[in-house]
Amino acid sequence: MSIISVALELIVWAAVDEIDTDRVCSGMSDRLFATVSAVRGFASQVPLCARALYTLGGLAEKFPTVSKATVVGTISRFLLEPSPLLVRLSAERRAAEGEKRDDEVALKRKTAFENTRNAAISALCKALSSSLSVDKDSVQASLASLSSKLFVCSTDNTSNDIVQLICENAILTLGGIGVSLVKEPEVPELVLQIFIQRFSNPPSSLDTHIVNSLANMWIAGATSIDDGVMKLFSRITVESSNCIYSADSRKDGKEQRFAHVSLAVDSALGRMAESIEDEKAKMDLLVRLLELFVQLGLEGKRLGEKLNKSTVKMSTGAGNLGVLIPKMAALLKRMNPITNPTARVRNLFRDFWFYCTVLGFDVEYSGLWPEEWYIAVCDVAVKSPVLLPTENLRSELIDNAAIKNDVMSPAELQEMRNTVVAELDHPVDVVAMVNRMEFAQCTYLLSVVRMEKMRVKHAKESGAVQEFFKYLEDRAIRKDKAGMWQCLLSAAIVVFHSFLESAKRREGKWTEVNLERHAQFLLIYFNHNLREVRRCADLCLSKLIDTFPFLLWNGRVLSTALNLMQALKSNLEDDSSCKISQFSLPNLPWSIQLQETTESRRQVVDDFSERCDQILKEAIKWAPDSTHSHLLEHVANSGRMPSVKGFDLPMEIMKSLHSRSLYVGKVKGMLAFLASDYERDGEKLLITRLEGSLERAIESGNETEMNESIMMLTALFVSLKDANDSLLSTLTRIPLRSFTSSTLRLCVLSWSWLLAAKEEIIVRFLREVASVWTSCARLHLGLFSTDDAVPCPLSDNITHARDLPNLTPHAIWIKFLIERVEVSKYRSREQLDILEMMFVNTLSLRVAAPSNNNIQSSAVFGSQISAPTHDVLVTRHISAIGVRFRLLTCVLSMLQGETSQGRLSYNVLRERVYASALHFFSLPPQGPVQESNQLRSDLQMLFSFWQTLYADAKYIKKESFCATPDQEVHLLNMPYASSYTDTLSNKASVQTWHAAAASSSYANTLTIVSSQKMNTLNRGGESRTKMDSEGGGGETEKMVKSYMKKRNLLLLLIGNEMDRLSAWLNPLGEGTEEGMSAVEQWMKSTLGDSRTEQKVLKDSAKLAWQISPEVAIALPSRFRGSGPMRSVIEVLVRSNPSLVCHLPDALPLFLADNNVFESSDMSHVLTWSRCSPVMALSLLTPRQFPIHPATVQYAVNALRSYSPQILLLYIPQLVQAIRHDSMGYVCDLLVWLGGHSQLLAHQLLWNMHTNMYTDEDSKCKDPVLFDALNEITRKIISQFEGEALSFYQSEFELFRQLTSISGTIKPYPKGDARKKACLAALAPVKIETIAYLPSNPEAILLDIDYSSGTPMQSAAKAPFLARFKVKRCDVSELEKMGLAAHNNGKNLLTQLKSPTNEEERSRIVWQAAIFKVGDDVRQDMLALQLMHLMKNAWTTLGIDVSVFPYRVVATSPGCGVIECVPNSKSRDQLGRQTDFGLYEYFKTTYGDESSESFLRARKNFVRSMAAYSVFSFILQVKDRHNGNIMIDLDGHIIHIDFGFMFESSPGGNLGFEPDFKLSEEMVAIMGGKMEAQPFKNFAALCVQAYLAVRPHHKAIVSLVSLMLDTSLPCFRGKTIQQLRQRFGPTLSEREAAKYMQTVITNCFMNIRSKMYDQLQYLQNDIPY
Repeated sequence: MSIISVALELIVWAAVDEIDTDRVCSGMSDRLFATVSAVRGFASQVPLCARALYTLGGLAEKFPTVSKATVVGTISRFLLEPSPLLVRLSAERRAAEGEKRDDEVALKRKTAFENTRNAAISALCKALSSSLSVDKDSVQASLASLSSKLFVCSTDNTSNDIVQLICENAILTLGGIGVSLVKEPEVPELVLQIFIQRFSNPPSSLDTHIVNSLANMWIAGATSIDDGVMKLFSRITVESSNCIYSADSRKDGKEQRFAHVSLAVDSALGRMAESIEDEKAKMDLLVRLLELFVQLGLEGKRLGEKLNKSTVKMSTGAGNLGVLIPKMAALLKRMNPITNPTARVRNLFRDFWFYCTVLGFDVEYSGLWPEEWYIAVCDVAVKSPVLLPTENLRSELIDNAAIKNDVMSPAELQEMRNTVVAELDHPVDVVAMVNRMEFAQCTYLLSVVRMEKMRVKHAKESGAVQEFFKYLEDRAIRKDKAGMWQCLLSAAIVVFHSFLESAKRREGKWTEVNLERHAQFLLIYFNHNLREVRRCADLCLSKLIDTFPFLLWNGRVLSTALNLMQALKSNLEDDSSCKISQFSLPNLPWSIQLQETTESRRQVVDDFSERCDQILKEAIKWAPDSTHSHLLEHVANSGRMPSVKGFDLPMEIMKSLHSRSLYVGKVKGMLAFLASDYERDGEKLLITRLEGSLERAIESGNETEMNESIMMLTALFVSLKDANDSLLSTLTRIPLRSFTSSTLRLCVLSWSWLLAAKEEIIVRFLREVASVWTSCARLHLGLFSTDDAVPCPLSDNITHARDLPNLTPHAIWIKFLIERVEVSKYRSREQLDILEMMFVNTLSLRVAAPSNNNIQSSAVFGSQISAPTHDVLVTRHISAIGVRFRLLTCVLSMLQGETSQGRLSYNVLRERVYASALHFFSLPPQGPVQESNQLRSDLQMLFSFWQTLYADAKYIKKESFCATPDQEVHLLNMPYASSYTDTLSNKASVQTWHAAAASSSYANTLTIVSSQKMNTLNRGGESRTKMDSEGGGGETEKMVKSYMKKRNLLLLLIGNEMDRLSAWLNPLGEGTEEGMSAVEQWMKSTLGDSRTEQKVLKDSAKLAWQISPEVAIALPSRFRGSGPMRSVIEVLVRSNPSLVCHLPDALPLFLADNNVFESSDMSHVLTWSRCSPVMALSLLTPRQFPIHPATVQYAVNALRSYSPQILLLYIPQLVQAIRHDSMGYVCDLLVWLGGHSQLLAHQLLWNMHTNMYTDEDSKCKDPVLFDALNEITRKIISQFEGEALSFYQSEFELFRQLTSISGTIKPYPKGDARKKACLAALAPVKIETIAYLPSNPEAILLDIDYSSGTPMQSAAKAPFLARFKVKRCDVSELEKMGLAAHNNGKNLLTQLKSPTNEEERSRIVWQAAIFKVGDDVRQDMLALQLMHLMKNAWTTLGIDVSVFPYRVVATSPGCGVIECVPNSKSRDQLGRQTDFGLYEYFKTTYGDESSESFLRARKNFVRSMAAYSVFSFILQVKDRHNGNIMIDLDGHIIHIDFGFMFESSPGGNLGFEPDFKLSEEMVAIMGGKMEAQPFKNFAALCVQAYLAVRPHHKAIVSLVSLMLDTSLPCFRGKTIQQLRQRFGPTLSEREAAKYMQTVITNCFMNIRSKMYDQLQYLQNDIPY
């Protein structure tokens, strides 16, 4: 077939004369009219025939004479006789249509027929066009022939298939000629005349072809027939509509005349609207459609009144009007907005909107009309002109036929008014006006409001929002006496609110640009001459900025405000006579009318200046960096400073302006210089030099050099014409090289500058910043630093406060990112995607920290996951809480933006936000280490996140989970399938006026305007129900509930944390942090009564376990009073211990039930993570947990893992554990410890020797301990060999010599005799090798002060004091030196006595010690041991309190060594030396109360008083007379002698003294009254110190419990119970703080303290 086609083409190409061409055409004619026989032959002839027809057309174009003589006649015969081939094709097509087949064969037959006929018509049109060159009447002759043929066939029986085919061919040929020869004079008109004569005469399916042909001619540009075509189409439309309602039309049988072509006309109008390109033709068609719409409305109203005046009103034929709307919308979408319409066009649009309002077409998804109609109405609204009156609004409305209604009832009118009021959002000031309006006025107002709301919602043009102000400026509306202007002023706010709601859901650069334009427009109109318009613009501007805060710091908006301010001030100065009435700014399209007087103009300028001042201050408050950069750019571009009343640029901004100008000037000079020398390479050379300077600055760490380098590079980037990607990368990657706060501040300054100067680079910039942010996270910098182990006061030797991570750089960075997120929300989807991916890459799904036993961490959503190797976690350090939750607030608020709703990827990011928040709570509560200001700021950040999380409930919608990954569209935003189509069986019928009208079963739709809102609300519920039934609603509902549960758990945890931290911040309860009342109210409503609280907490515990066992394990320490919650967690731990065996805090929960000791699960204990020494010790005795081989082995192994320096603190409890060592594990442990540390062995030996006896004279053996300790002592000593044995022997010999002095001086009377005896006994004692005092194993004895021997006052005993020169060192260092000294290192002591440098000399000090004989010091050991642990707790948190836990060691029964407090005197001594009180002593010693030395001493006094007060309260230390209280040289108070504590007290355990001593003279130093600031500081420190030790109350109770078997006098049966109660274990932090305040109040100048001092004075002569 292709060969034949080529051959035919060659024939056309080869034809050279008309004779040959005529012969060829004759041959083709014979083939075209040949008889069709076989099926196979027929199939092959069809394409050949079509090709031949095209060939004929080509020959006709080449030879016009042949065209006229032969081709025209041949093709006409082919179509109108017609050809047998065409008849055969037509028959097959009709057969397929009759059988209603739609298979491939039927489609091919139909296509073959249409292609063949179209080829013939096309060839005929070519032939006629060609023949015009030889015969101008050839076309008219052909048209006459076609008309005649059509007339003859139409009078015959058109039911005959061949006749029908001929008629169709004639009509289509006429239409084809009309289209092809549209430019020929009279041709379109002739075709139109023929069609009109034939149309519907009689009615048949041929009329459809006529309608389509006329539409094609219109589209082709046949302007001469426009009127005729539209009159015909209008006539068809109106009559097909009227016949439904007109009884007269039914009587004369005309009702069916045009109904059969109504669909064709509808389709034709649609094609015309979509295809016309000429702008004038578009407007012409629009006007005709509007006229038709109004005509149909009036006709429907007329006929409705004729049917039933009392009920049928404006709704008759509403469907006929509705189908026209999509046509107008299709046309208007391709037109510009109509801004300057003629009066006729304006009136037509006004009537159009009146009908839309009355019939409910302008109500969103009302359910009454197809959704596409409402969508089309919205499109029309976008391009409609404003509905302004011409002269008088009231008269124009009254005379308007479209809304004239004389039969409306009062109830219906009031319903209409109520609808208007609801549309205006019930403004109080206009309700009365609306209730006085007539129907026409209500319709106009409702039409305007609805149309303008649709315009602002759907328009892309920035001017759409500004159109409404034309109503406010219109003189006719302002003159309206019915209050229309006031109503429209209120409507302006409603319309603007609609715009804001829709703008929040839009995204992209277009949105930002439009928002900028709106802000600029409102700034201009803020200065309008009409006060009401100014107020409206101000309200709209406020709403705009509230919704899009980034506009506050938008550069163009700020510049517009400042330029406008300057221009207005200049106008005041230059136009004092007010000659200039119009005002505008260059480059802005708007102008306003100025006020008529200078005073009124000045008042407006002052108001505007005040508003600008507010804008600038708010911008600087929320986005200081961006605002400052834009202000600097404005000043640099405009050349003048902002002149805003009340606002001055800060000095640092002025410096920045100067520095920017300086750097830019330097860079330009360098570029100019290098360009002259290096031409093309000058720019590259400068970049290389400046980058080298940056490298050197980073290496040196010099901040000045760093500032110079960064700002020079930024100035270079800004100065270059094109953005340099390499330079941009250098500027953004600086934090990777120098992650410091000063560097990040410089980076933010640089970034803000380059973004303000080159906004086009923002996407590239964000990509670079996101990459650097992610790299910093993976390098574990700042916020993402690796979690160090939280220091444990029980198992660490704590000398300083907990180290803080380097968070300031990230805090600065996050502040910058928050500004970028706010801008990007409404700027572009691409920017948000970059930020989204950045956060996804750096917020982990892991809730638990990685553990050593490779336990998989749980994800917050779904099953357990194994995090990738590059996964990063935010540090859980308490100081990072503010930065962490500020970042999470930023991310979560980004997810809650209107533009983000429904994005499936945002659900993934929301999971990560929740996981990161929960990750913080996987540790037990941490005491804050921040300063008070920082803690207050962190609490505010925490509350911000709590608020954002609380609001997240409305954003967690189940529709978000149903979107597929490749379709991130919120399901609620998908068009709803209107129920209107459910009542119509055929969609096509909706598109016809006839069918739509016929299906209408309602008589009055006026009530639509009052019920449309309810229908719209119901629509959402129906759509969700449909979604549930089709989209797996069950699983989706589970997902939503899962999110909500986790959200509620987080709210609970954050609320608890805020309550806890606020107690630390306000220990005296004097202030309440912002937001705490809201959080407390939510907590109360959530937890409710006690029963509800327990249920909520138990459910929370189960949920936390599912998310992360670590979070669950920490819950009991957060919710202290919830026993049921703890029980639930205990069950969970026992059911799956392998999940938590890496958590030491989980072990007590596992062992809480004694039944577990009888199960096989005890084997898990052996693999548990190492617990604290106190927990291990508690497992060795049955007081807390039953004895079990597994727990004892675990405890022994745990204790062996600790260093000797740690275990030295727990020597008393280790020895007491022997009482319950039925299996020998503890005995082996002590022997093992003695063999691995000499100093530990020495301490064990001394303590074991002390506990072998129950009396002070070593006569009564302990029945339980003596044999065991004796055997352990033997084993430990037997292990000593060589230098270890020598070290032991020399140490114990030296100490024997020292303690024997007491026995030597005891016979001597007190006084000088005993003093001399003491000195004499001390003289022979020599230090010949490395030795140490038992009380101070971290100090090497260098020498003895032989003149220091001083007997202490004692009636029956002979303790004495001696001073030693010691060198401070580490315990391990002392042990190494001791062993080395006894291993051929005898000169080592000599070397130590002669230090070689200042550091060595500073470690040598004098230290005094008291050697007691006949006193049991074990009780002091316990008290000071607990004091040491408390000090560790306070030091860890950096609480500014002070204690001195001096060392006491019991070396044998009734013997011990006590470290003396250096540089101090007892209050007793001070009283004997002076006659005045402690306050007078402070003033005498440290100076006047306002002096620096006094203030420093008082601060030290307060610090120490707070610590000892809490210590004394918890241990109930008594006998606090002035002999047991000391003051050092710096003003610290120090308590000594703890012979009475817990349940023992002087006077037969009366407990006479208060909880701690707070006497009048102590209070005097702290201000003299409770309201004094020093006393408040004391009380606050007391509360904080108390809160700091409460988390360790179990350890303190355990240590005391382990000593109960010693029968010390302080234990009297209820020690543990009372001690536990004093910690308030079930109280929250806030309740505990109040409890401690009560204790302080009760002790404040308590009379019993004074009475006890008086008693001591009378009995023991101790001054007070």
